[in-house]
Amino acid sequence: MPLPAALASKLAKRGLYTANTPKSTDKERKRDYRGVVGCPNKNNIYHDCTYWCDVHWKPANIPDPRYMRNVGKLLQKYPLPHHWTEIFDKGLKRYYYWDMETDMVSWLPPKHPRAKITESAAKLRERRAKGVTAEDRSISKLDLDDSKNDRKRHSKSSRRDRESDNSDRRHKYEEKDHGRKRSRREDIIDPMDPAAYSDVPVGTWSDGLESNKADADDNASSGALYQQRPYPSPGDILAANKSKSKR
Repeated sequence: MPLPAALASKLAKRGLYTANTPKSTDKERKRDYRGVVGCPNKNNIYHDCTYWCDVHWKPANIPDPRYMRNVGKLLQKYPLPHHWTEIFDKGLKRYYYWDMETDMVSWLPPKHPRAKITESAAKLRERRAKGVTAEDRSISKLDLDDSKNDRKRHSKSSRRDRESDNSDRRHKYEEKDHGRKRSRREDIIDPMDPAAYSDVPVGTWSDGLESNKADADDNASSGALYQQRPYPSPGDILAANKSKSKR
């Protein structure tokens, strides 16, 4: 049973009582945003080192000799300012450069034309873990609005594109159907036309008329009007045969 607070404070002043402070748990401990020393992914602000990183990745204390020669040539060409120093990363086995005055870092010497001087990954990871600031929220809101507007414009343009594609496709199908119908009409031959049952070429409606057959002796014996030739009817044939038999 714990002692009352007043009695515990009096006994503590006399040195007769020491308060048993509970041990801090892992969640209550201060989080180390620098990550595991040997982990090559600790420079990624979206990576959180775990127990697996501590067991799996072993730090390297000696850099590659070939790499050291290249670093020496690089520093001869782009020397470091007086407030900059080089630090060896045991996870990536590479040197990075740290500004002791501003606490900024860079993977290349600061005088290099491609050098990107930024905050360390630990600071960026800590800022990300603690949440975004009001400015970041406003920026993210603007980005969200821009993305919504982009989606609206994209949907409108895609709708117009779909409508134009549908109209082009419909027009193409109509042309195909029209050509198919016309070809079908052209392929059909009038059964009364001699070309339907002989080798005579297909004629037009005016073939066989007197204007086209002026020199022909019998303009009804050929052409489109050949079936109008006055053949005797069956009754006339029977009557003629009957008269012949009576004779």
